[in-house]
Amino acid sequence: MDALTLLVKDLNLRAKLAYSGGFCGRWLIDHNSDQSIWFHLVSKGKSWIHSLNWQAPLMLEDGDLALFLPHAAKHYLSYSSDHLPVDSTDTIATTWDAGDAGFVCGEIELGMPKSALWQALPAEIVIKKSQAGEILEKLIELIVSESAGNRFGSGSVVERLCDSIFVLVVRHCLEEGLVHQGVFVAMQDRRLATVLGLMHQEPWQPWTIAELCSRAGISKTVLSEKFTELVGASPIEYLISWRMQIAAHWLKEPGMTIERVAERCGYDSVPAFSKAFKRSFGVSPGVHRRGRHETNHQV
Repeated sequence: MDALTLLVKDLNLRAKLAYSGGFCGRWLIDHNSDQSIWFHLVSKGKSWIHSLNWQAPLMLEDGDLALFLPHAAKHYLSYSSDHLPVDSTDTIATTWDAGDAGFVCGEIELGMPKSALWQALPAEIVIKKSQAGEILEKLIELIVSESAGNRFGSGSVVERLCDSIFVLVVRHCLEEGLVHQGVFVAMQDRRLATVLGLMHQEPWQPWTIAELCSRAGISKTVLSEKFTELVGASPIEYLISWRMQIAAHWLKEPGMTIERVAERCGYDSVPAFSKAFKRSFGVSPGVHRRGRHETNHQV
């Protein structure tokens, strides 16, 4: 598997459907989050994005896609370009046929939303239907068709189809030159992709620079310089960060103990693991597992 596939797989980046249907009235969508990626797929009519980062509202039409990462500015979707309701009191949720506008909305939760991994991506990503490309356009059409059909199990089918949106959006951003640094750019380099693939696939291994260089066919100097330039951290620093992201996911699994997570991440002791985890998250593994935290620390 390539480095991006391993990253998505190991971080368990799964889409959760939040809404599928129509809206009428003076409607407003407020899906701001500092923990998740939110996506909005327009299936019918027109809508406008109001963002503090933009001078004027941006119109979305049938087939357009908008994603907002945790570091996006405050934003809203509404029925009008010149009126932004104070709240969603006048929003009327309807069927697809009855709505003035239609949406498929969902989120992808992130274990470490402040990580440099995500910060390197644009905070707001808007892909018009004409820009989507053949594969993403067909995926969007399939999602809309399945959502509108409201058949047995449609919700589950739509969620799994939406899992692919994030990968295709990252690909779109790279191909359009919207990402200039970070792990996703480093993955475009064959040798760095090999190093990242090793880290992502076996983060518990006691990797050394020498071993990584040997496996990737690259010198220590080139690896250290290119990796740091593109990723913004040394290979070992990134490895520790990756282990913590994986640990954050494992800690939420039913029946998983802190001791087991520490072992799976390659730590010989729970105190050593807990110290590394708290350095990354600002809270202990136990607090994170209970969900009583806000991830305010950048990796």
